[in-house]
Amino acid sequence: MRNLLILLVIVICSGCKSISDLNITESKPALTQDKKQLRASFVGKWESTQLTKEGNTRHALIQRSSDSRYIVEFKVYYPDKTLKYQSKEFGVWGVSGGVYFTMFRGWVENDNFSPADPNNAYYYDAYKILNVTDNQLSYENLSSGNRFIYH
Repeated sequence: MRNLLILLVIVICSGCKSISDLNITESKPALTQDKKQLRASFVGKWESTQLTKEGNTRHALIQRSSDSRYIVEFKVYYPDKTLKYQSKEFGVWGVSGGVYFTMFRGWVENDNFSPADPNNAYYYDAYKILNVTDNQLSYENLSSGNRFIYH
């Protein structure tokens, strides 16, 4: 029984973190060059054409500026290639810790901006960055699980 108790204590303690593992840095660490490059990779015009679960085709063209602004135009086409709907949106974006995020701020119609309600949680999105190359970005929406591929 004594040996069983000792074994149990060892097993329990082996899964414990030490106090030093819980310590934090006093300030935010400096950004490494690879993290700066990851963010820079998102800047520019990117295009995506993907099938939807409903059988339609979703086309998106996004322009991300280095000052964190974006504008994106979405078009969804029926299987016969007729337009189902389109929208043009704007907001701000960023990259941090392997996550790409957007904050939708409104719509563009006929060169007029219509603001969105910033209190609406629906307008905030976070994506796990899956792959970044010079000519492809892929990321997964953390809420919906949708995977997007841009060229």
